[in-house]
Amino acid sequence: MSSGRLRVACLLLSTALLAGTVACKPNGKPLPPGPDYTDSGWTEAGRTKWYEATQGSRLMPFEWFNALEQADSERPFRDDANLESFRFLTRKDALPAGFAVDKQSDEGFTFSKLRWYEGQPKDEPWIGLNCSACHTAQLSYQGQTHVVDGGPSLLDFQSFIEALDRSLTATRTDPAKFDRFAKKVLKSDTPANRVMLTQALDALIKWQATIDRMNNGGEAQAPIRYGFARLDAFGHIFNKVALLADAPGQTANRSDAPVSYPFLWDIYRQDRLQWNGIVSSGRIGLGGDRYVDFGAIGRNAGEVIGVFGDVIVRPVPKMGGFPSSLNVTNLDWLEVQLRHAKAPKWPESFNDAAITPAQRQTMVASGRDLFDQLNCEACHITPPAGDSVYKVAMTPLQPSGAQAVNNTDPWMACNALTYTAKTGRLQGRKDGYISGTPLPPEAPLATMLATTVKGALLAKWKEIAEIVATTFIGVRLPPEIELAIEDEDEARLEKCFRANVPATGNAVPPFAYKGRPLDGIWATAPFLHNGSVPSLFDLMRAPADRPKTFQLGTREYDVVNVGYRQDAAAPGNSFRFDTSLRGNSNSGHVYGVDKLNDDQRRALVEYLKTL
Repeated sequence: MSSGRLRVACLLLSTALLAGTVACKPNGKPLPPGPDYTDSGWTEAGRTKWYEATQGSRLMPFEWFNALEQADSERPFRDDANLESFRFLTRKDALPAGFAVDKQSDEGFTFSKLRWYEGQPKDEPWIGLNCSACHTAQLSYQGQTHVVDGGPSLLDFQSFIEALDRSLTATRTDPAKFDRFAKKVLKSDTPANRVMLTQALDALIKWQATIDRMNNGGEAQAPIRYGFARLDAFGHIFNKVALLADAPGQTANRSDAPVSYPFLWDIYRQDRLQWNGIVSSGRIGLGGDRYVDFGAIGRNAGEVIGVFGDVIVRPVPKMGGFPSSLNVTNLDWLEVQLRHAKAPKWPESFNDAAITPAQRQTMVASGRDLFDQLNCEACHITPPAGDSVYKVAMTPLQPSGAQAVNNTDPWMACNALTYTAKTGRLQGRKDGYISGTPLPPEAPLATMLATTVKGALLAKWKEIAEIVATTFIGVRLPPEIELAIEDEDEARLEKCFRANVPATGNAVPPFAYKGRPLDGIWATAPFLHNGSVPSLFDLMRAPADRPKTFQLGTREYDVVNVGYRQDAAAPGNSFRFDTSLRGNSNSGHVYGVDKLNDDQRRALVEYLKTL
């Protein structure tokens, strides 16, 4: 394809995308009175679209969601009190932030092509989630609610899905519940339609159970409780891709490395995305300050696939991409919206009354000096002025030596490197879809995800998808070697450590974590990539002195230690985070903070509030 044709294609696409054309329009309902929306640089209309625009996520039919009851009562599942218990951000007279209605033809879809009444149209609305469900923070202090757009949510995704599955099963097995449900969702309540509804309900329950089994590593119980504010997103996405590949006896990989929902301001400028930097940024300029960020669209497409997106993986030799439910227009609109997101400033109303302004100014100056002395900016780079992409620091995990003390929990990064599955319908497909190496019968799931995303985007964009193939995930492990280690997890860790040796040139180490910028860091608790440290003050302590357990779930904010309150008495603190469990380690990230005294730690935290 000539560069001229590519530029024309990009220009036509971006003219529509950057103009803000969004398929899912806001419902026009006002935002609820009361909350203080921290200045994010957004208009009210933009915020509403951020909360409501569909990405192509399809969890269940919209009418089913409206009619579904809680498993142990007749109260609606979508009741605000119920959804708030999972820490969705509820809104007056509207769906919670992140619940989006998806209305499109389901022709050829897989799990989301359900028929439950005669004469049903192909574009029956479904409900799904968009990125704001996990990336909108809400916190409270002295009776005032503060909303931080683009901040990490407290959402307990795992418990939400489990409760939803229980409600679906109870609806199917309890005759009274099913009768009430049928009367609400059927356009015509006939015996024939009730049979169709029963079959459709069975199909969705079976699909949900299959996903759950995959994420549990083939077991009935989840391998780890995520609790509030965390999700093993890569684990869920990988297992969804494995299911879409439709291989008999598919491998089930444990989704056992939950991480915090990352904050999103300034993310569009970072050259490496995700906690482990596995996704790269990639822009195509369109003149002036306009561009399309294919890396971001690829990243978001992968997220949608993992969170209820429907993709039809077509086997070789069929070409033309993979039909899917992805709403590419909205994916780009949401990414453009994030370009305007500003890091939240520490509210003056949060200042500790016990500290005078003069004392605070002295502490901030001292904290800035400590920040420089500890060389914090070597990893946590201050975003440069302007709009251009800049390099973030990737810190490789070390197998031994002095730097190994800084290693944080390894499992998210290691799972991303080592998880594999049967390629099924993807077998023989080139890993870049258009170019690359044909996939063997078993392949790394990161590669299978990349191929699936490229195929899904090709079906939407055709000739410009080749650009995506050069900007999305690329994982290359060292050649397979036999290790004299019997423990499976230890063997996987050894492979991950060996993937970083030797490092050549400017290559990014594959077994590493990203040092994120710290602007707005005060609004992003809990801390470390796996959410294992409840406050900034605790993070400034030696790992042995950090809380071994703490309570999580409250929105009540601790302005002194900078994080959510961690005591059991705080309202909503119902989850006990145990750092001794696999995947929950609060070790590492030392870098000299163990040598500080508490006054120095307080000063450093006071400075971090100003970023």
